[in-house]
Amino acid sequence: LEITARCLHNCRHCYINLPANDKDAAKKELSFEEIKRIADQAVSLGALWCLITGGEPLLRDDFFEIYLYLKKKGLLLSLFTNAALITKEHISFFERYPPRDIEVTVYGVTPETYERVTRAAGSFLAFKRGLKLLLTSGLAVRFKAMALRSNLHELPEIAQFCREKTKDYFRFDPFLHLRFDRDLQRNL
Repeated sequence: LEITARCLHNCRHCYINLPANDKDAAKKELSFEEIKRIADQAVSLGALWCLITGGEPLLRDDFFEIYLYLKKKGLLLSLFTNAALITKEHISFFERYPPRDIEVTVYGVTPETYERVTRAAGSFLAFKRGLKLLLTSGLAVRFKAMALRSNLHELPEIAQFCREKTKDYFRFDPFLHLRFDRDLQRNL
Protein backbone atom coordinates (compact mmCIF):
# COMPACT_ATOMS: atom_id res chain seq x y z
CA LEU A 1 0.00 0.00 0.00
CA GLU A 2 1.84 3.04 -1.28
CA ILE A 3 0.56 5.80 1.00
CA THR A 4 2.68 8.65 -0.40
CA ALA A 5 4.90 9.48 -3.34
CA ARG A 6 6.75 12.08 -1.26
CA CYS A 7 10.17 11.56 0.28
CA LEU A 8 12.76 13.63 2.09
CA HIS A 9 15.45 12.19 -0.19
CA ASN A 10 15.98 12.49 -3.92
CA CYS A 11 17.67 9.15 -4.50
CA ARG A 12 19.34 8.65 -7.84
CA HIS A 13 17.62 5.33 -8.51
CA CYS A 14 14.17 5.98 -7.08
CA TYR A 15 11.20 6.32 -9.39
CA ILE A 16 8.85 7.69 -6.72
CA ASN A 17 10.35 10.49 -4.70
CA LEU A 18 8.45 13.70 -4.98
CA PRO A 19 9.67 16.39 -2.57
CA ALA A 20 8.52 15.99 1.05
CA ASN A 21 6.89 19.43 1.05
CA ASP A 22 5.11 19.01 -2.32
CA LYS A 23 1.58 20.14 -1.48
CA ASP A 24 0.17 19.04 -4.84
CA ALA A 25 1.57 15.54 -4.35
CA ALA A 26 0.10 15.42 -0.83
CA LYS A 27 -3.34 16.36 -2.21
CA LYS A 28 -3.17 13.45 -4.67
CA GLU A 29 -2.48 10.86 -1.98
CA LEU A 30 -5.14 8.38 -1.01
CA SER A 31 -7.20 9.79 1.83
CA PHE A 32 -7.52 7.89 5.09
CA GLU A 33 -11.12 7.06 4.09
CA GLU A 34 -9.94 5.65 0.75
CA ILE A 35 -7.26 3.60 2.49
CA LYS A 36 -9.86 2.24 4.90
CA ARG A 37 -12.12 1.19 2.00
CA ILE A 38 -9.21 -0.54 0.25
CA ALA A 39 -8.20 -2.31 3.47
CA ASP A 40 -11.79 -3.41 4.16
CA GLN A 41 -12.08 -4.84 0.65
CA ALA A 42 -8.69 -6.55 0.83
CA VAL A 43 -9.48 -8.19 4.17
CA SER A 44 -12.92 -9.29 2.94
CA LEU A 45 -11.16 -10.99 0.01
CA GLY A 46 -8.77 -12.81 2.36
CA ALA A 47 -5.72 -10.55 2.60
CA LEU A 48 -3.48 -11.39 5.55
CA TRP A 49 -0.46 -9.13 5.04
CA CYS A 50 0.09 -5.53 4.03
CA LEU A 51 3.29 -3.69 3.14
CA ILE A 52 3.15 0.02 3.93
CA THR A 53 5.47 1.88 1.60
CA GLY A 54 5.95 5.10 -0.33
CA GLY A 55 7.96 7.41 -0.98
CA GLU A 56 8.62 7.68 2.74
CA PRO A 57 5.43 6.56 4.52
CA LEU A 58 6.39 8.27 7.79
CA LEU A 59 5.85 11.63 6.06
CA ARG A 60 2.10 11.13 6.29
CA ASP A 61 0.60 13.16 9.15
CA ASP A 62 -1.94 10.38 9.62
CA PHE A 63 0.61 7.54 9.51
CA PHE A 64 -0.26 6.29 13.00
CA GLU A 65 -3.99 6.25 12.20
CA ILE A 66 -3.44 4.39 8.93
CA TYR A 67 -1.13 1.85 10.56
CA LEU A 68 -3.45 1.28 13.51
CA TYR A 69 -6.49 0.83 11.27
CA LEU A 70 -4.67 -1.81 9.21
CA LYS A 71 -3.40 -3.51 12.36
CA LYS A 72 -6.88 -3.62 13.91
CA LYS A 73 -8.17 -5.22 10.70
CA GLY A 74 -5.93 -8.14 11.63
CA LEU A 75 -3.34 -7.61 8.92
CA LEU A 76 0.30 -8.53 9.42
CA LEU A 77 2.14 -5.29 8.67
CA SER A 78 5.52 -4.62 7.11
CA LEU A 79 7.00 -1.17 6.70
CA PHE A 80 9.55 0.07 4.17
CA THR A 81 11.38 3.17 5.43
CA ASN A 82 14.69 4.96 5.07
CA ALA A 83 14.69 5.35 8.90
CA ALA A 84 15.53 9.07 8.72
CA LEU A 85 12.25 10.12 10.37
CA ILE A 86 12.14 7.47 13.10
CA THR A 87 11.59 9.00 16.53
CA LYS A 88 11.12 7.66 20.03
CA GLU A 89 7.39 8.14 19.46
CA HIS A 90 7.54 5.71 16.52
CA ILE A 91 9.46 3.21 18.62
CA SER A 92 6.92 3.37 21.48
CA PHE A 93 4.09 2.99 18.99
CA PHE A 94 5.71 0.02 17.22
CA GLU A 95 6.51 -1.64 20.55
CA ARG A 96 2.83 -1.37 21.46
CA TYR A 97 1.64 -2.43 17.98
CA PRO A 98 4.52 -4.46 16.55
CA PRO A 99 4.92 -4.76 12.79
CA ARG A 100 5.83 -8.08 11.25
CA ASP A 101 9.03 -6.36 10.16
CA ILE A 102 10.56 -3.04 9.26
CA GLU A 103 12.80 -2.99 6.20
CA VAL A 104 15.38 -0.22 5.95
CA THR A 105 17.37 0.59 2.82
CA VAL A 106 21.13 1.04 3.27
CA TYR A 107 22.56 3.23 0.52
CA GLY A 108 26.11 3.38 1.84
CA VAL A 109 28.14 3.14 5.03
CA THR A 110 29.91 6.49 4.74
CA PRO A 111 28.30 9.93 4.59
CA GLU A 112 29.85 10.59 1.17
CA THR A 113 28.44 7.49 -0.47
CA TYR A 114 25.08 7.57 1.30
CA GLU A 115 24.49 11.20 0.36
CA ARG A 116 25.77 10.67 -3.19
CA VAL A 117 22.82 8.28 -3.58
CA THR A 118 20.19 10.26 -1.63
CA ARG A 119 21.30 13.69 -2.83
CA ALA A 120 20.18 15.01 0.55
CA ALA A 121 22.62 16.73 2.90
CA GLY A 122 22.48 15.32 6.42
CA SER A 123 20.63 12.18 5.32
CA PHE A 124 23.36 9.83 6.55
CA LEU A 125 23.24 11.21 10.10
CA ALA A 126 19.43 11.05 10.09
CA PHE A 127 19.61 7.43 8.85
CA LYS A 128 22.13 6.46 11.54
CA ARG A 129 20.07 8.15 14.30
CA GLY A 130 16.81 6.50 13.22
CA LEU A 131 18.47 3.15 12.69
CA LYS A 132 20.01 3.23 16.17
CA LEU A 133 16.55 3.78 17.67
CA LEU A 134 15.17 0.87 15.69
CA LEU A 135 18.01 -1.54 16.48
CA THR A 136 18.07 -0.81 20.21
CA SER A 137 14.30 -1.29 20.41
CA GLY A 138 14.37 -5.00 19.65
CA LEU A 139 11.89 -4.61 16.77
CA ALA A 140 12.34 -6.89 13.76
CA VAL A 141 14.54 -4.91 11.38
CA ARG A 142 15.64 -6.12 7.97
CA PHE A 143 17.90 -4.43 5.47
CA LYS A 144 18.05 -4.07 1.73
CA ALA A 145 20.63 -2.39 -0.46
CA MET A 146 20.71 -1.25 -4.06
CA ALA A 147 23.75 -1.91 -6.24
CA LEU A 148 24.33 1.42 -7.97
CA ARG A 149 27.25 3.12 -9.70
CA SER A 150 27.16 5.57 -6.79
CA ASN A 151 27.78 2.92 -4.12
CA LEU A 152 29.35 0.01 -6.03
CA HIS A 153 32.72 0.61 -4.39
CA GLU A 154 31.11 0.07 -0.93
CA LEU A 155 29.02 -3.04 -1.63
CA PRO A 156 31.23 -5.37 0.46
CA GLU A 157 31.14 -2.89 3.37
CA ILE A 158 27.37 -2.44 2.99
CA ALA A 159 26.91 -6.22 3.14
CA GLN A 160 29.13 -6.46 6.22
CA PHE A 161 27.29 -3.56 7.91
CA CYS A 162 23.93 -5.21 7.25
CA ARG A 163 25.03 -8.63 8.48
CA GLU A 164 26.44 -7.14 11.68
CA LYS A 165 23.40 -4.98 12.45
CA THR A 166 20.48 -7.35 11.91
CA LYS A 167 19.48 -10.58 13.58
CA ASP A 168 17.35 -11.30 10.53
CA TYR A 169 18.58 -11.00 6.94
CA PHE A 170 19.39 -8.45 4.31
CA ARG A 171 19.00 -8.53 0.57
CA PHE A 172 20.18 -6.68 -2.49
CA ASP A 173 17.14 -5.27 -4.28
CA PRO A 174 17.65 -5.86 -8.01
CA PHE A 175 14.73 -3.75 -9.27
CA LEU A 176 15.31 -0.35 -10.86
CA HIS A 177 12.42 1.41 -12.58
CA LEU A 178 12.14 4.55 -14.65
CA ARG A 179 10.60 7.48 -12.82
CA PHE A 180 6.89 8.02 -13.33
CA ASP A 181 7.57 11.33 -15.09
CA ARG A 182 9.91 9.58 -17.60
CA ASP A 183 12.21 12.61 -17.40
CA LEU A 184 15.35 11.50 -19.26
CA GLN A 185 17.67 13.79 -17.27
CA ARG A 186 16.37 12.59 -13.89
CA ASN A 187 16.45 8.95 -15.06
CA LEU A 188 20.07 9.31 -16.12
